[in-house]
Amino acid sequence: MKKLIVLVNCALVLLVLVSGCTTRPPALKPVIPAPVPTLPVTTAPQMPEVPPIFYGKWILTTMAIQNGTALIRPTTEITLVFNPDGNLTGYGGCNNYFASYTQPGTTTKFGSGITLGPVASTRKFCEINGQQETTYLSILQNTAAYDVTINQLTLTDTSGNVLVFKVSSPIPATV
Repeated sequence: MKKLIVLVNCALVLLVLVSGCTTRPPALKPVIPAPVPTLPVTTAPQMPEVPPIFYGKWILTTMAIQNGTALIRPTTEITLVFNPDGNLTGYGGCNNYFASYTQPGTTTKFGSGITLGPVASTRKFCEINGQQETTYLSILQNTAAYDVTINQLTLTDTSGNVLVFKVSSPIPATV
């Protein structure tokens, strides 16, 4: 009887081993990649090109406040540069400043339309040129029109206040 139990156990073990060898592994399901969402094709926004008439570093020569009737001559160099990325930079006599600009293509009673701002600047305190810079930046931020000749740029704000610049160094156009 013991031989029979051992024989049956051996047969069962052999049957398990043989049946395990003859079975096929489960079929692999084909891997289907997840759909990739397609993004709409967009073109990069076009950077506003600096009109050639704006090329150069502009130096402020005169501010005319009170609707352009009271002239102020700057006591320090104040600069303005239009950059090709639609921003402008400069030095206000005490602090560096920067702003964006757009040309809407309109015409105002003061010249061709332009919008500047908001104007932001560094925050250095200047006792001597502080008021002059504040007046300059206020007119600049409210600029509504420009007029330009070969070497002179005039910016006029919504109140008729005027900034007059001369070009100090032309910046060549990049191709």
